[in-house]
Amino acid sequence: MADVLSQKEIDALLSALNNGELQASDVTKENSKVKAYDFRRAMRYSKEQLRSIMRIHENFTSLLTSYLSTQLRTFVKVEIDLVDQVNYQEFIASLPSRTILNVFNVHPMDGKMVMEMNPQVAYALLDRLLGGQGENSSYNGSLTEIETVLIRKIFAQMAQSYQEVWKNIVNMQVRSGAIESNPQFLQLSAPNDTVIIIALRTTIGETSGMITLCLPHLIVEPILPNLSSHQLLSAMSQTTGLQNEKLMKNLDTVKIPVIAELGRATLQVSDLINLQVGDVIGIETGRLQVKVGHLTRFLGNPGQQKGRYAVQIDEVIQTEGEES
Repeated sequence: MADVLSQKEIDALLSALNNGELQASDVTKENSKVKAYDFRRAMRYSKEQLRSIMRIHENFTSLLTSYLSTQLRTFVKVEIDLVDQVNYQEFIASLPSRTILNVFNVHPMDGKMVMEMNPQVAYALLDRLLGGQGENSSYNGSLTEIETVLIRKIFAQMAQSYQEVWKNIVNMQVRSGAIESNPQFLQLSAPNDTVIIIALRTTIGETSGMITLCLPHLIVEPILPNLSSHQLLSAMSQTTGLQNEKLMKNLDTVKIPVIAELGRATLQVSDLINLQVGDVIGIETGRLQVKVGHLTRFLGNPGQQKGRYAVQIDEVIQTEGEES
């Protein structure tokens, strides 16, 4: 805080202005450093904290893209469009009068967060789940019983995925709750309280719209100490390591076809048509080609082991880009 001028200093300043020794612009130029601040729209979060939240939700968009692509069996893309802090009243005012809202219960914060799914996205998703092409129909403001059951399952899986991306940062339990259609019925926070909104641009087939998350301060405040760049990078590195380990474990159990090709022969179509029982086809023999899928990966020789046909691997075929 600047020092308060004494009466003597004020008189000296006024005298200098009257004598022309000091220009008024010299006194007022410091005003250019003053910035307007709206206390009704207080900014609680730093840019670093918002960037950390954006990185966390980038992982969420990856999980969401993978899940929806598998469920809908069509092209799905989810990406972050905006991460910002606004007051709760502004968030509610930005929503359509009729939309799809799901309230999530978050523990141990004992708070609630909300996810808004634009009707264009919701109905394209429901149409695809019900066997359609993923087109969005006109939204009449209510869901049928079947549509409600389907959308609840989607929201429940989203809650699990959201809980997963926070796992190494905070022990957060997220459970899907009530579904609303009118934003005015939501009372998650005081009108002037600051909330974080994460807007996700979602594309399903030819349809594009927004899914928006709203995180009230009650939920975000307890985890602010964990959002520093150092702690976040450490947590994300640990998450990546666990994901890679899980991926490798899953790959170890994948079954793929392995074929040992004894030889090849080329026949004319007329000879092939006239083949009879007892006919012999001459083949070009040599070392066996062992194929994994459609690619030849090994060469070997035929033999037997414990009374069963077998192939002894003599050579590994290296493909371009692989280390020998």
